[in-house]
Amino acid sequence: MKKAYRRRGDRFLISQPLFYTFWLVIEDEMKMMSDMTKSMEIKPSLRWIIAVLAIAAAAMSLWLTIEKWSGRINTLAGCGTGSGCANVLGSKWSVVFGVIPVSVFSFFLYLAVLVSLWVRGENVRWCRMLVAWMFLAAAVWFTGLQLFVLDAICPYCMTMHGLGVALGLFILCAEHKRGQMVLRSLSSLTIAVAMVAALAVVQHFGPEPPTHRVDDLSGLATSESNDVHALGVGRVVSFLEGEKSYRVEELPHLGDVDASYVIVKYFDYTCEACRDMHDHLGEIMIKHPGKLAVIVLPVPLNRKCNPSMPPGVKGHANACELAALALRVWRADPASFADFHPWLFEYHDQPIQVAEAMAYSLVGEDKMSAVDESWVTAQLRQSVEDYKIFAKHTPVMPKILIKESLMIQGKTKDLKAFELILEKHLGIKESGAAR
Repeated sequence: MKKAYRRRGDRFLISQPLFYTFWLVIEDEMKMMSDMTKSMEIKPSLRWIIAVLAIAAAAMSLWLTIEKWSGRINTLAGCGTGSGCANVLGSKWSVVFGVIPVSVFSFFLYLAVLVSLWVRGENVRWCRMLVAWMFLAAAVWFTGLQLFVLDAICPYCMTMHGLGVALGLFILCAEHKRGQMVLRSLSSLTIAVAMVAALAVVQHFGPEPPTHRVDDLSGLATSESNDVHALGVGRVVSFLEGEKSYRVEELPHLGDVDASYVIVKYFDYTCEACRDMHDHLGEIMIKHPGKLAVIVLPVPLNRKCNPSMPPGVKGHANACELAALALRVWRADPASFADFHPWLFEYHDQPIQVAEAMAYSLVGEDKMSAVDESWVTAQLRQSVEDYKIFAKHTPVMPKILIKESLMIQGKTKDLKAFELILEKHLGIKESGAAR
């Protein structure tokens, strides 16, 4: 056998027959590897479609995250938001561990898909399929929540889920074109469903986000018109650095007019959160007799008499009529108001004629007929004007002025949370202390 090479100086001269054979083998191996690499790549057209979808979905997720963390979308529980997105994005289902927006996770997943399009490897392909199935499973889960649990639809959320579904389907289609979808889908699908299920469990059993907020309204510009809430005689309480005053005896209130503490509640009889806070206040007043009085000012969450309400607010039929009726009962017979006020919360969904019949039965036709309707109209208009100013922070109801410029926005999670607020800011506790 001839030597394959012979030495000449510092170089090797390869014999020609062996050289060609070796080169052909290398050429075949390189071609095979090139073909395998091409088969592992997503077609350029599909790659760019997936990239555009991933960029659009990531941008939507980033925007929702910014809105959430900036406070423009919050988790306050109450009425008057007027937006399906506010109801959906403000729910506990929009966050993980009570603080981290779900959109944070989706943003990084969309970003990972985008990066993976230019990264090769079997593990990368499998992870991309896993994420695709996660997009589809998450879309089913969150759409179901909106339809059957929250009873509200957020167009922004649905747009993002639509992009996620399209992105997932295109990724799976790309894998199918490469002929390996079935084997790879089984494991990735199972894990994806398990991960979304785990997310649902964490959201359901994990810590809930705060449902209320205590805002400092210092510097808030009040109405320039004459404040009818301050007209009349008797005790005056002031808030907002003296810019807003209330005559306790002239306005509908619960509790002793000479109570140590007076707070002001803006509410709507058709608002469930307002009713819950009414129950909390009732329990606190029983625990601390003579210490707390509550001025109750109805603000209808209905554009018919409250034009500052967002157009999307629903579910507050007869709110204007019930608010006016309550003010008439107070003006006609303050003693009867204490019975009529909780009755309206309980039966607000009855026809307005039923509420009117109840009012007349408590007060009497003569007293009801003698009520000055201009007083009722002026009080209602002033409360609506106040709400318009307070809603600059958030439209959520109820709103409770508790001390100076401090206002509770929304419904507290439970009675204990409300008691802790009053103890912290007013000093109301079991041992009690005079103001």
